[in-house]
Amino acid sequence: MDTIEPPEAAAPRWQRRPEARPEEIIDAAEAVFSDCGFDRAKLEDVARRAGVSKGTLYLYFDSKEALFRAMIRARIEPILAEWEEIVRGHSGSCRDLLMLYMQRVWDTARQPARARIARLVSSELDNFPELAEWYYNEIIQRAKRVGRDIIERGIASGEFRPAARDFAPQAICSMLVHGAQLQRFFSRFDPAARSDDEIVRGAVDLALHAVLIRQPEPAFPS
Repeated sequence: MDTIEPPEAAAPRWQRRPEARPEEIIDAAEAVFSDCGFDRAKLEDVARRAGVSKGTLYLYFDSKEALFRAMIRARIEPILAEWEEIVRGHSGSCRDLLMLYMQRVWDTARQPARARIARLVSSELDNFPELAEWYYNEIIQRAKRVGRDIIERGIASGEFRPAARDFAPQAICSMLVHGAQLQRFFSRFDPAARSDDEIVRGAVDLALHAVLIRQPEPAFPS
């Protein structure tokens, strides 16, 4: 008698790839941290939003702090790497490099997701000193080095004032990030709000006047 083979179990219509889970969890973490803040965010909310169990989440991230660090690294480190590559690969004037860098910082800071992360960091990390110290060392210091490298290169080429090395790298980045926060969250309340282009042009003009070596005024014959 012929044997009847049992029917094969139907394959699920969709199955999450294990290697995709960390990225999906990070996506969910970004949304939950942005909506709730770090303090009120719960890992079960992240797991629910990612479509995984809390146990599965713990396979990849053993604490809320570890998940936050992973989210920041995933979202911010590629941007910093891009800025560093721009500086390394630039062969023109340092004036042009500074202008390009400032445009990229603005474009990044104005992205809705990046603006939410910046707001989250500025509003909450003061209450979590270990995370704040980690963020400063891993992210802020690295961002400052990019600006400092540009200023140092400009000083070496004779384009920038030596005095610019002390405060300009931090001031320029802070001006752009803070300006993007104001533009993102408060411009609708400002009757004299500027466009993005106007803000960037104004910031670049201010920065160049601060760092460029001033040419002597032309001497007119008496």
